[in-house]
Amino acid sequence: MAMPEITLTPGQRAAVALPWRGSARANFAWLKDVCGERTRPEYDRASKLFMVARPHAIVVLDALVDEYGRVRVVQHGDSSKTCVERCWNASPDTAIECECGCAGTNHGSRQPMGLEVKSGLSVQHCTTTATYEVTAAGWRLIDY
Repeated sequence: MAMPEITLTPGQRAAVALPWRGSARANFAWLKDVCGERTRPEYDRASKLFMVARPHAIVVLDALVDEYGRVRVVQHGDSSKTCVERCWNASPDTAIECECGCAGTNHGSRQPMGLEVKSGLSVQHCTTTATYEVTAAGWRLIDY
């Protein structure tokens, strides 16, 4: 592993990739030491990641930066795109004129995109991802 990594997904526990510490129990002990004795980290054998409560993510991040110098953080966020009736009822040939959230992908489709939340307005939910490298100097965006 090049560097430790924390993955943050809305509504889920923080997923932490830790370097091998010499024994299976050593990472559990390290997480309990960092997060507190009452924490209940879990290990997901399929992904080979430790799962900790989301509020513990910043404490784990700070400890990993102190120990390893840098940590990769992959943060997923919820986003949504909107599309209006004028767009989906337009001619497909005029997609270049589209100014709504679908960016022309739903232009002229004759149907709402995703869920029609009210007459003439549809919303489609999607996920965004930003990847950072975190050091003692701060957060640096690697990819978005």
